[in-house]
Amino acid sequence: MKLKDLNSITEALKENRVNKILYSGEKTRRIQEILSMAKKQGVPVYRVPMKEKIIADVSPVKFSGFDEIINKAISSNSFILFLDNVVDQRNIGACIRTAEFFGSAGAVIPKRKGGGIGEGALRASAGAVFHIPIARVENIASALKKLKKYGFMTLAADLDGEDLRNVSFTNPAAIVVGGEDKGVSQPVKKQCDAVVKILGSGKTSSLNLSVAAGILMYELCRQKY
Repeated sequence: MKLKDLNSITEALKENRVNKILYSGEKTRRIQEILSMAKKQGVPVYRVPMKEKIIADVSPVKFSGFDEIINKAISSNSFILFLDNVVDQRNIGACIRTAEFFGSAGAVIPKRKGGGIGEGALRASAGAVFHIPIARVENIASALKKLKKYGFMTLAADLDGEDLRNVSFTNPAAIVVGGEDKGVSQPVKKQCDAVVKILGSGKTSSLNLSVAAGILMYELCRQKY
């Protein structure tokens, strides 16, 4: 959802719903205030050639704090879903829908290298984005490193991993799913206790990332119960 009105953008920032801001380069006092407010929140700001003075990409959901999700995962002995480099809104929504179905404590997306939560994700999630906490972090690798200090098992899905069937899961856990083209980044893999792959018997070499995420979450929950 795009906002151009300065008052609306300011209110969206107050509610922690802005994914990113584009501006033409013109800096009136009001625009400067908005840009400063965005930068304090860690909202990406980009200067681009355009006829509008400023545009905010706004999420339909209010983001939660990462620590809030950590505490929920620990208290419920559940898992957190991380989306690394996932930009397709349909995949984001589908993954979040599955995470909510399996009782995830929350979902985490990067502030800069991610697709945010837009109308496409809202539709693909069938409304699940309103029923699960979603946080944004500056760096997923650093976030996983923090989780390991709390005793979380961290694992990622990637084609160069070991057979999913040979891995024993423990909770609380963090599951990382990589993007459509880039997959899980190397710094993130280094913070994972296990990197797993899903073996098939057909000619297709890989699964859609949201399908792979669903299988991984199912296996985690199956072993838990």
